[in-house]
Amino acid sequence: MKKLSTLKKTDTIKHGLELLKGQFGAVVFILENEETLLGVITEGDLRRAIIKGNSLDTKLAEVMNTKPTYIYESELESKKIIKSKINLGAMMDRPLIIPVLDKNRKLLYLIKTENLFEILQSKKIKKYVPEIKKPHILVVGGAGYIGSVLTSLLLKKGWMVKVVDKLLYEKNSLNKFKKNKNFTLIKKDICDSSVQIDAIKDVDCVVFLAEIVGDPSCAAKPEDALKTNYLAVSSLANLCSYMNINRFIYTSSCSVYGSNNSVDGFLHEESPLNPVSHYARIKLMSEKILLSQSNYFFSPTILRLATVCGPSFRNRFDLVVNTFARNAFFSGKIKINGGSQWRPNIHVEDVAKGIIKVIEAPIAKVENQIFNLCNDSENFMINELGRKTKSVFTKCKIIKSNKNFDKRDYKVVSNKIKKLLNFEATKTVENVLIEFKKIFENKKNFKPYQKKFSNIETLINEN
Repeated sequence: MKKLSTLKKTDTIKHGLELLKGQFGAVVFILENEETLLGVITEGDLRRAIIKGNSLDTKLAEVMNTKPTYIYESELESKKIIKSKINLGAMMDRPLIIPVLDKNRKLLYLIKTENLFEILQSKKIKKYVPEIKKPHILVVGGAGYIGSVLTSLLLKKGWMVKVVDKLLYEKNSLNKFKKNKNFTLIKKDICDSSVQIDAIKDVDCVVFLAEIVGDPSCAAKPEDALKTNYLAVSSLANLCSYMNINRFIYTSSCSVYGSNNSVDGFLHEESPLNPVSHYARIKLMSEKILLSQSNYFFSPTILRLATVCGPSFRNRFDLVVNTFARNAFFSGKIKINGGSQWRPNIHVEDVAKGIIKVIEAPIAKVENQIFNLCNDSENFMINELGRKTKSVFTKCKIIKSNKNFDKRDYKVVSNKIKKLLNFEATKTVENVLIEFKKIFENKKNFKPYQKKFSNIETLINEN
């Protein structure tokens, strides 16, 4: 089956060159709404456009061939028209594939030029239904807290998803996807260079989520944290650059802001960085190495995540809101240490949707960019999170302690991703608490204090 290479008119010459690279004689179709033919480009078209002074950022709408060879389906009954199309085709770079359109220029299927000759000889036409390439996404750590939710949403879009995960925390989070023909699972450690080489085959985009997550976990196993959170990130990025895999999305953390306050109280992507933990310092190191590796064929995007919360296929109860919900329901009390420190929050589903928004965005908008990913309305002191928990779990008691060993204290905003990508998180902390309450009430045999729900406890007990 002929694979159809398509772009949008708002894509750039750079996009076109990347898609055409190594495809001698190939044609890229410019479609509107993924179906209406607007024009075509060839490598020759783009080369001539650059010679005329156009930049790599010039939109394809300005340089595409708006009068390509095509034929309306109704015209296939006219041998006179077919003869004219063949002659035209001979003068226009001799297209081997001709698009067949309906009256509204909707692309129906492709035919080979040679089949037009067969029609003239009253032979039956062979239809080559175009197969628009599905994005092929590699999710490193796709069985984890964020990764499993992201994998689910990507598969719902009909995309190809390959997951690399050694299944340290949860072995069953991806079970429901095993029969999906678009899903592949590699049960191996991404730190292994041979695994990396195998994983990036036929991949269009990499989302890196496989890390030793959280301050306590990194403090407990600092060497493992360095190996996974930095060295694996750097080496995989190098391979992607070598293989011309342009899109690389790395999930950093708002922990890089540490204990920080701006003039207006809210931190943005250009605010000073003050990491106060091993975890945050490694995150910052990975950000810097990725940006330093950027080149024409490798354009990383960094997402600084707020504190994530909400139900997942692999739940975590070592995150503040999730922990409060669990303890409020099962023990009837929550403990607050300190309480005046600020935390930004975001629902795990909104994180996944934000990642998809970056994947779908034109590369020119996201290349070498850093975005805060949070819900701006959900910046709260820990004390307020306690009060919100009690408003949902009304019978729970709040136990206060003045001891606070966590130095993080920051509020963040996500104006940049709103402006550039029109993305805004929508789910609230209250949504999270209500969702967990329903889950706890419906799962009578649920055991929320198992080690697998805590990163630090899993790591400590790892063989």
